[in-house]
Amino acid sequence: MDRVEFGVMIPNFLNADPPPHPFYHALQYDLRVLDFEAIKNIALKAEKIGYHSLWISDHLSWRNRKERLESWTTLSALSSITKKIRLGTIVLCNLYRHPGLTAKMASTLDFISKGRLELGIGACWNEIECSNFGIEFPIPKIRLRMLRESVEIIKKLWTQERTTYRGRYYTLRDAYCEPKPVQKPHPPILIGGGGEKLTLRFVARHADRSNFGGPPASVKRKMDILRKYCSKRGRDYESIVKSINLSVVIAPTHEDYLKDMRKRHLAEGSPGPFRDWLKRAEAAYVAGTPEECVEKLRPYVDLGIRLFILRFGGVPETDDLVLFAREVITKINK
Repeated sequence: MDRVEFGVMIPNFLNADPPPHPFYHALQYDLRVLDFEAIKNIALKAEKIGYHSLWISDHLSWRNRKERLESWTTLSALSSITKKIRLGTIVLCNLYRHPGLTAKMASTLDFISKGRLELGIGACWNEIECSNFGIEFPIPKIRLRMLRESVEIIKKLWTQERTTYRGRYYTLRDAYCEPKPVQKPHPPILIGGGGEKLTLRFVARHADRSNFGGPPASVKRKMDILRKYCSKRGRDYESIVKSINLSVVIAPTHEDYLKDMRKRHLAEGSPGPFRDWLKRAEAAYVAGTPEECVEKLRPYVDLGIRLFILRFGGVPETDDLVLFAREVITKINK
């Protein structure tokens, strides 16, 4: 079996009450102050103990998370203090930046990081956020077509000396992008989203990485559909690295875990009886002792997931990153 890699989501936003939906505030990040020193500490600790990558989300201002660091700027800053860990976006909203600009920013980041960029990009889904910033939000089919043109443009700018492109949505005339990325033929491109009619068809054509979400049964269904699209295009399904985003709450013992979860239950306000809340939370997240976390990850590994992108609920403290690396990653890759 190929080695399974694990990445860490960087908390570039500050939660504020009320939580946007059940469990989110209580289980995803204990960050109380938006502190870049804390973010740097998380990044350096993740690199030191051997995590594969750092990942950052791309929003301008979403729901109740008003304090938020812009993704590219933050990732660029982290690239200058790290040396080996890979750097990814999960995922860029294509509507926020012209693909020519995205290609230039990405090649610059790959250059200054000595070839560590993972470019995650998606069609964009947040209509309210776009509306707040005066960004046009087309229907899904058009957003996917725009994403297709963007990825085509980015690849051309990364690999060709000069690029002329005349699409339905974007036009470039004799454009160049220098310096080129360090990685050849180009940095890996991760396509976010699991739409079965359009997105996965697009993944089969253009992606080096495919990012999934949901329980194992849902992931299997989407993988089967992706396999069919790859077959139709003559694409090697195995050449696409499959990844997934998951949130993690981990504790050394079951007693410690229950104590932690009771604190999170109280922090959420009035979410109902603890027993019912815990049952719903455990169905939505990787939560428990190291042994329980291993068991919850096994079905994904068996399906072929080879990159887990994890949100650790305990940050800015890094004890859970260390515990997970020592007691879970070592067993998964045993």
